[in-house]
Amino acid sequence: MKNIEQVCKKIFKLARGVQCEVMAEKRDSSLTRFADNVISQNVASSALNFSVRLLDGGRSAKMSFNQADDATLKHAVASGLEILKKQKKDPALLPLAKPRPIAPGKNMFDRETAELSPSFRAGKAAELARACGKTGQIACGTVDNGASELVIANNLGLFVRHRDSSVTHSVTVKDHDGSGWAEKTSHDVKNIDFARLNETARAKAAASRKPRDPKPGKYTVVLEPQAVADVLSYMNAYSFGGQFYNEGRSFVCGKLGKQVLSPLLTLEDDAWGAAPGMPFDFEGQPRTKVTLVERGVLKAIVHDRKTARKAGTASTGHALPQPSYFGPLAINLAVKPGKDSLQDLIKGTERGILVTQFHYTNLLKAQTMEITGMTRNGTFMIENGKVAYPIKNMRFTQSMVEAFANIEAVGSEAEFLQGWGYISCPPMRLSGFNFSSATKF
Repeated sequence: MKNIEQVCKKIFKLARGVQCEVMAEKRDSSLTRFADNVISQNVASSALNFSVRLLDGGRSAKMSFNQADDATLKHAVASGLEILKKQKKDPALLPLAKPRPIAPGKNMFDRETAELSPSFRAGKAAELARACGKTGQIACGTVDNGASELVIANNLGLFVRHRDSSVTHSVTVKDHDGSGWAEKTSHDVKNIDFARLNETARAKAAASRKPRDPKPGKYTVVLEPQAVADVLSYMNAYSFGGQFYNEGRSFVCGKLGKQVLSPLLTLEDDAWGAAPGMPFDFEGQPRTKVTLVERGVLKAIVHDRKTARKAGTASTGHALPQPSYFGPLAINLAVKPGKDSLQDLIKGTERGILVTQFHYTNLLKAQTMEITGMTRNGTFMIENGKVAYPIKNMRFTQSMVEAFANIEAVGSEAEFLQGWGYISCPPMRLSGFNFSSATKF
C-alpha cells in the first residue's frame, strides 16, 4: 500500500472532474485446517482490491478491480464514466463526504501476529491432535491469521487509513456422541491461550457423551458469551440501524427513551472501547461512541449520512460501503459486564439449560426480533445449581426483545468475539427462553 496515494491521484485524474471515491483494501491471510486429528489444508493468500465510485449530477456508478497498472486504471475508470452517463438520476444521492478530523484509533496491528508461520499454526494443531489421540477423541478446526489495511480517499481531499492484524483459534472436538467447542479471536497472538481453548473443547466433548432427550418448552437459560453474541448481533443489525428505524421496521421505533429491556443490559458501540475497530466509517467519517441501551432504556440508533439526513440529524459515523441497501451498522459492540462468574450464573439456576453455542440462527420477524436457531457443541441440563447431564440439541424460537427483558444476571467476564464486526460479550442468565422443538442428535 506504499503507493496507494499515487494510485488514487491517477484515478482522480482519469475521473475527469466528476466526484470520485476510492476504497482500497490489502488483505493477507493464512489458514491451517485440521480434521480427524490430521492437518488437511494449509493455504495463504494476498490480495489488493479497489472499489471506485463515481458521482455526477445525481448519477452514480461503481466498479471494482484488483490490478493497479496504468492500463487497468484507464480501462476501469473509462468504463465507469460510460456507465455513469446511462444511469438514472437519484434525487436522494448525496455528494461525497468532505474530510473531517478523526481521532487516532487504538493500535490493532501486531507484526508477530500478522506473520505467524505455517509451522507455528501446524504446531498448535498438533498439540490438540496428540492430546485427542491419547483419549480417543477427534479434533477438527482452524488456526488462521493475517492482516488487512484499508484506505478510503476521494477527490474532495479525504484520505484515511487503518490497518489491523488478527488470529483465530477455533476448535471442535468429538468424543463418541459428545461434542465440544471453543474459539478465541484477537489482534495479538499473545492474548490466545491455545492450551486452555483445547482443554475447554475436550472437556465439553467428554461431558457431552450420552445426551438425554429434553422436552421442548420454556426454560431458564445460561448462555455462554458466544451464544449471547450470536442473538444480540441479529438484534443489533435489524434494530439499531438508521435505515430500519426510518422505515419503521425496527422494534425501537416509537420507543426511544423508554424502558423496554432489562435494567441489567447496557449496550454501546465504541470503536475505542472493549471491541475496538477503525476510527472512521466507510464514508471516511469519524465514528462516534453511541450508547444504544442504558440499563434497559433504548437510548439511540446509529446513522450514516443518508439516514441522518432523512431523520434530520447528524451521522454517527456508521456507514457501510456505499451504496448500501442495509444502511448503517454498529460494528464495535460492547455489553457492560455484571458481577457474577459463569459458575455463579449456573449456581443461581434451580432448573435450566446451559448453552455453549447457537448455529443456523435466522431472523423470523424484525419488529419483534423473533429469531430461530439451534444449540450446538455442548448443551447441558442444570439442576439445583449444578450441571446435571448433557442433553440433545434443541431448536429455539424466541423474541429477543422478550428474552433481553428477562435477563436475571450478567456475567463479569466478557469475551472478545467476531461476528457482524466485533463484540465484547459476557455470559447471561435469562428466564422463560422458548425451545420450540428437540432434535435426534
